[in-house]
Amino acid sequence: MRLAVETSELELIAKAFQAISKETSYEGLAKALLKAALGYSDAGRGAVVLSESGELLTKADASFPRERAKFFVSEPPASEFRLPADLSERVFTRREIVLKDDGWEGSALIDSAECRRGRIAQLCLPLIHRDQTVGVLYLESERKETFAPRYVSVISMLASQAAVSFESVQLFEALRETNLWMVKGQQIGRMGSYRWNTRTLLSRASRECYRLFDIDFDINPVPFEVFKSRVHPDDFPALEEALAEVVSTKSPFNHEYRVVHRDGTTLHVVAVGQFDVGPTGDIELEGIISDITDRKAAEQALMDARAELARAVRLASLGELAGSIIHEINQPLTGVIMSAEACHRWLERSPVEASEARKSAQRVIEQGRRASNVVDGLRSLVRGAQLRFTDVQINDAIEEILLLLKRDLERAGVTLSTALDRSIPTIEGDRVQLQQVVLNLVRNAIDAMASVTGKPRVLSLSTNVSYEGVAVVIADTGVGIASASRDRLFDALYTTKRDGLGLGLSICRKIIAVHGGRLWVEENTPNGARFTFTLPLRQSAPISANH
Repeated sequence: MRLAVETSELELIAKAFQAISKETSYEGLAKALLKAALGYSDAGRGAVVLSESGELLTKADASFPRERAKFFVSEPPASEFRLPADLSERVFTRREIVLKDDGWEGSALIDSAECRRGRIAQLCLPLIHRDQTVGVLYLESERKETFAPRYVSVISMLASQAAVSFESVQLFEALRETNLWMVKGQQIGRMGSYRWNTRTLLSRASRECYRLFDIDFDINPVPFEVFKSRVHPDDFPALEEALAEVVSTKSPFNHEYRVVHRDGTTLHVVAVGQFDVGPTGDIELEGIISDITDRKAAEQALMDARAELARAVRLASLGELAGSIIHEINQPLTGVIMSAEACHRWLERSPVEASEARKSAQRVIEQGRRASNVVDGLRSLVRGAQLRFTDVQINDAIEEILLLLKRDLERAGVTLSTALDRSIPTIEGDRVQLQQVVLNLVRNAIDAMASVTGKPRVLSLSTNVSYEGVAVVIADTGVGIASASRDRLFDALYTTKRDGLGLGLSICRKIIAVHGGRLWVEENTPNGARFTFTLPLRQSAPISANH
């Protein structure tokens, strides 16, 4: 019989130890310790006060309010835990296990029960971890035999186990907090982490990755077919090819593609990663997938705005050109009509005034030639326009345009090479008009290399100070310009492009000329074209466009 009782008691103690040791939170540890102590000792009341660090309770005084503790649990529920001064000194300062007989008025549990008469037995044990008091276990009973030496010994072991488990709780709490920060950070940044096993084709990922791909959280690991079903069909071949290449070369991975949710929502994502050896020894691709939908929308809006602006500029240029032609050619056409009418009248007279008719016909010829010269010699789209001259740092103006055209260069597969002379002083000029020249010349260079295959597409842009002033050189490795076209390249309405208007280079030369500079084109070695324009270092006064 005694053996059975002892076996049952050992089982009870073992379960208590297991319940305490498996806790991973401060609250759970406090509750498990109190439950085990009350259950084993059969005490009527008790409480556990637990802090995150020993510093809090080590400095505690006799009155220890609940809000100063990390966790305070009691049975029955009490509003406050207040140790008498003598108990506080012995437990907190001297770290003693105290067993005391006292009246009900000495209870540390305030409002734990109605005011009663008689005596109570009190047991108070410090929870010591790394030489610091991290908590206290307090028990009360109306029977002295409740806290017999063998019961106190077991309860002390339970308290020691709780103190040992305290370190595990600290680690779990720190891990839980770190994980919470990581999850929050991924949610805010709209990015998720992943590991893809290149042998099994199974993936493990963070919750944010599951959200980005609209995959149920209970699918773990994620089969490649589930991942494939979320990739846009038009984007998967390129993604599969990119994955195959990085797997074979073990090179860093970087690829953009679209993800389609089950409700039809489409996201643009970019995946980056590098190879690592996984827990099983397999090669795994580890990285981050970011939602760039908003960025792509902003880029598209910028491209649309630029396209609309370019279209508006072209329409405005055509309008200006039409207005200039009308203005310039209106007078000679009026003269032609008047002279022809006069000639007609001289011929209808009797007798015919042949001499006067010849004079009128001659004037028709002169006015016709004048109109022809106007059409052939028209160079300016805006007559009498006044430019806005200010101090311009030409390198800064060029870099702004290159930043604007970054995506165009990337899409065209063009490598940009710059050599900007930082010693160039500021010049006087219209910043917007000069940037329009650079924009037009760079775009022309990109178009000139569109058909180039089998060799690098390189756009070189440099600045320097020459004897003429500041020189800006834009060179490409395109198909070049035929010698027959080079002489007429800057003529208005002349173009070598199938869909060109023949206005861009004419406008550019006009703008550079208004600034007192020159614009010309040469062959680039070994292939392509090189456009150069110069600008004087200083303008004495703004120059009219019809200068």
